[in-house]
Amino acid sequence: MKCSKCQTEFEGAVCPNCGAQAAQPQQPQQPQQPQQPAQYGPAVTEYKKKKKPVYKRAWFIILVIIAALTIIISVTSAVGVGEKIVWSEMVMGELLPEPPNNKGEIRENSAEKLWLDIIKVSESEYNAYLDECREKGFTIDEEAEYSSFEAFNEAGNKLKLYYSESSQELSINLDAPMEFSDIAWPGGEAGGLLPVPKSLVGKIENESASGFTAYIANTPIGDFNAYVSACAEKGFDADYTKDDGSYSAKNADGWSLTVEYIGFNTMSIKISAPEEAQSAPAGEESEPAEEAAPEQSDDSGSQTDIDPDFKAAVDSYEEFMNDYVDFMKKYKESDGSDLSLLSDYADMMSKYSQYAEDFKELDDGSLTTAEAAYYLEVQSRVSQKLLEIA
Repeated sequence: MKCSKCQTEFEGAVCPNCGAQAAQPQQPQQPQQPQQPAQYGPAVTEYKKKKKPVYKRAWFIILVIIAALTIIISVTSAVGVGEKIVWSEMVMGELLPEPPNNKGEIRENSAEKLWLDIIKVSESEYNAYLDECREKGFTIDEEAEYSSFEAFNEAGNKLKLYYSESSQELSINLDAPMEFSDIAWPGGEAGGLLPVPKSLVGKIENESASGFTAYIANTPIGDFNAYVSACAEKGFDADYTKDDGSYSAKNADGWSLTVEYIGFNTMSIKISAPEEAQSAPAGEESEPAEEAAPEQSDDSGSQTDIDPDFKAAVDSYEEFMNDYVDFMKKYKESDGSDLSLLSDYADMMSKYSQYAEDFKELDDGSLTTAEAAYYLEVQSRVSQKLLEIA
């Protein structure tokens, strides 16, 4: 190139003759882009492929199924979990040893009654707990069988334990002592039909012209037996049933009597007029009662000692338990792929818990001899049935 100042030919960035800077070559001009014509109407946007909503994607559907199965399994297993029981919060807890497990259900927690169902208790744990209860003083008038225990302590608290080996459940029932005071023996026809007991310390319940219920304290088993003999001498010797600690009979006029030794030197006395006499007008009581007495002795017998509602409730319990055992057999034979069985299982276990609770409540300490015998008969049949799925 030539130097623009001295016209010397050279190569490089500086002229060797005069030292002037070489001229910079001009960059070629970029051609001007033609102006886009103005657009009218909505702009044209680039097309993009639409994505599937999350809820339609395969991985999301699989997660939902897994979550549903988890919930179902949690519900079915929750039956055996139970709530946490804080023993220090039990009102009468200090009277008993702490159970071997702190999971279960609190049915009642008051100064009058403590009622708990403890789950996941082995047979050895139940037997150990029973011995601990004895060490706590529950040894008075003890009645112990394979799966049940009853006894009083010196204060008069009554303890009942029931153990189910099949469900590994321990039921604890603790009652406060009964409160007694001096009483006046009931007057009227009902009171006159019976001998006056040796002790007049106790309490009277449900007193009316058609009968009453009384609890008499300070009555050891010897005095109880003597009172039963005195009742028989007073005419209560028809259609009688006598067991250890209980006596029921009628007199010639159809009055019904039940006397029971309930423990802790206490007996209960329940007398009631014939059903015809209870419903008849005041002036017509005695005649129909005399006419109806032979029919009652022929047709009623022990049947009248069982309340129809009580029998219906017990029969309903037994019917459900038979259905429960049949279902559990089917459930155990399944391979776990039938989700409807899981749902039915949760429903069945819920009903089982309710039926078991209702059945226990039937034995409230006021059953007649016939009712108690029928209760134990059904309980025995159900226990044998449950062995089929143990």
